[in-house]
Amino acid sequence: MPIARLFATFRRRMRGLSQRIILSFAALLLLTAALYGSAIWFAIAFTEEHLVAGLLRDELSFAEETLAEGNAPNVPPGTEIFGDDKRLPPIPEALKGVPQGFTEILDDPARFVWRENRPEGTILIVRDQSRFEEAEKEILLFTALSLAVAGLAGALAGWWLSRRIMRPIERLSDAVKRASISSSWTPIPEELQTPDEVGELAAICSRALRRLNDALERERAFTADASHELRTPLTVIETSAELLAAGKLGERERRQVERIHRASREMQSLMETLLEFARASSGRSTEPPDAVRGILRNACDVWKPLAEAKGLAFEADFSETCPGTYSPGMLGIVAANLLRNAVSYTSRGRILLRETSDGFLVADNAPPIKPEDRERIFEAYERGDSPAAPGTGLGLAIVAKAARRSGWKVELESTPEGNIFRVRVFDTGIKGLRADEA
Repeated sequence: MPIARLFATFRRRMRGLSQRIILSFAALLLLTAALYGSAIWFAIAFTEEHLVAGLLRDELSFAEETLAEGNAPNVPPGTEIFGDDKRLPPIPEALKGVPQGFTEILDDPARFVWRENRPEGTILIVRDQSRFEEAEKEILLFTALSLAVAGLAGALAGWWLSRRIMRPIERLSDAVKRASISSSWTPIPEELQTPDEVGELAAICSRALRRLNDALERERAFTADASHELRTPLTVIETSAELLAAGKLGERERRQVERIHRASREMQSLMETLLEFARASSGRSTEPPDAVRGILRNACDVWKPLAEAKGLAFEADFSETCPGTYSPGMLGIVAANLLRNAVSYTSRGRILLRETSDGFLVADNAPPIKPEDRERIFEAYERGDSPAAPGTGLGLAIVAKAARRSGWKVELESTPEGNIFRVRVFDTGIKGLRADEA
């Protein structure tokens, strides 16, 4: 139903408190003006039906008395008398169907009519109501103008009142926003903690933000400490695996040592990711920003040998340039996890790392991801269709978290040849390459 959809759209657009206050005031004054106009209109109708009818009836009685005395009736200007009496003008055809009693005729010319049916004949008194109709139109115009003025006055009064009501709420909202995006505890200003409902809300928000900040600080400290403490045993494991690999080992033992070495590298990468998240959350990242190309080249140096060792072709394309500089830690996490995902899931074919005008993309020849799975795979511990798929299911979840924290956008396209992950870090308004160009 169009009206229902229009009403639903109107309700969605009037969700703001200030808008609802303005609308309420305008509606209240419009309703008041409408009731006032209705009262005026009722008074006019009552006047027509009772006062005018009474005047016509009295004039008709006076005319009948004059006729009974043998004299011609004397009526005021604008009033006429018709009847069956030979001394009166005959009843016009247009008035013969008028019922007994008072009647208002709105045809041109507009007239009031009072009819009496007597045994000796019918008599009508007719009065021109053009002046009365003009007065009615003026009253209607005045009522319409009153409604418009009332609506405008209500909107202005609602706007003024909403500004006074919303000013402390907006200040509180701004203070909460500043506190929520700050990397350290930022208390709500004391001038907002007034002895009223807004002040009570400000105090509640301040306490809640303080508890949340304390919890986040404890989480950051634990993550950083745990990651730092795990570095030493992981380094020992990796060094020991390298020493074992350098010795004389059988084929089975060598495969086991390679698994240990690979697992220790993955754990080391995960620890670096956790440390980078902790540093980014606390605003204490020490790495200077770098261009996208430099960050991608570092990732390429790490993952190209691993891809080629698996028999995959690895291609790096830097023909385009993405402007700006970015956090090497966060962007490196995104690039490394996308490349790890591509190497893990691609059994044959190629892997492409390409810089674009607004970021970069990673394309592979892995099995295409189904449309219904394209959102699910960015959740933690999701590893595609097969339960035996490689990895822990954290790589793409880490990519999504890093991109979300940095304000970047990750897009996934699947073609019969494989999958394309696009990372947009620079908003240029330029669309990325099509799937068939990758």
